[in-house]
Amino acid sequence: MRKSILLGLLCLFVFVGTTYAQKVKPVEYGGSVNLVKELPNNVIVVRSLGYGKNEATAREDAEIRVMRAVMYVGFPKYSKFASEADAEAKHADYINNFFDGKRYKDFIVGVESVGDLTKVKGQKVKQMPFDITVNHKALRQNLKENGIGRLGFGR
Repeated sequence: MRKSILLGLLCLFVFVGTTYAQKVKPVEYGGSVNLVKELPNNVIVVRSLGYGKNEATAREDAEIRVMRAVMYVGFPKYSKFASEADAEAKHADYINNFFDGKRYKDFIVGVESVGDLTKVKGQKVKQMPFDITVNHKALRQNLKENGIGRLGFGR
């Protein structure tokens, strides 16, 4: 009886551990995020590689990469306003809700795959390029409404 309970607990811990370990974080893999073009009304198109075991996880990874680039890194024509560490220290609740609660999807206008899902050499993951259209004006407005002001880049 005691062995079966211990075996059951061990199986539970292994299952829970592998469930959390499968979540792909954008910083785990290389890749780039590039501004493709600007559209009217402060809408931008950004190209990014997404990583995951299937197209859905690769797409979500690419979306998060793009939103982090929009909020923190910026692009040559735009200027950087805050580091990721500073912003997350000051506005941890908002940023956690923004990414974990998938609020970033409110500012993504469209996602278009621009290539195939391909295996990354030496990794147990696949990659896929996406063009992601972001409503930068709406994102800036939301940040202002939440008392954050500017992160990443803006005009």
